[in-house]
Amino acid sequence: MTAFRRILHPTDFSRASAPALRRAVALARACRAQLMLLHVMTPPSPFIAEDTLPSNYAALLILARRSAKRRLAAVLGRVRRTGVRVQAVFAEGLPADEVLRAARRARADLIVMGTHGRTGVSRVFMGSIAERVVRESRCPVLTVRAHGR
Repeated sequence: MTAFRRILHPTDFSRASAPALRRAVALARACRAQLMLLHVMTPPSPFIAEDTLPSNYAALLILARRSAKRRLAAVLGRVRRTGVRVQAVFAEGLPADEVLRAARRARADLIVMGTHGRTGVSRVFMGSIAERVVRESRCPVLTVRAHGR
């Protein structure tokens, strides 16, 4: 097995990312690698409702950030208990862009990410973050499908 030194695991906290997290932790443990957890928050649309005031939008954004950071900290804590060296990074923006940027900055040897496994029309309308990361990444990408798909 190739010895990976830095593994990036992007998570959206969905059921699809849970099997990928388990795989990333197992690989990090086996290779004694540093694991970097990344959560990318896409800011809520400012066009939520016609009567949404800027102060309400700002409050919504603050709450969304706080919630995402809390969830990321919880995942970080669970991974730390496994004995793996781990750090967490929070970013805002377009998920694929931020995953690719984080991988370059961290000089990741591997990206381990979940995929919903959508195909056909569903994938066309929803897009595929994993597919774009696989296409554009400078390092190998391991995609792990969600259970039951």
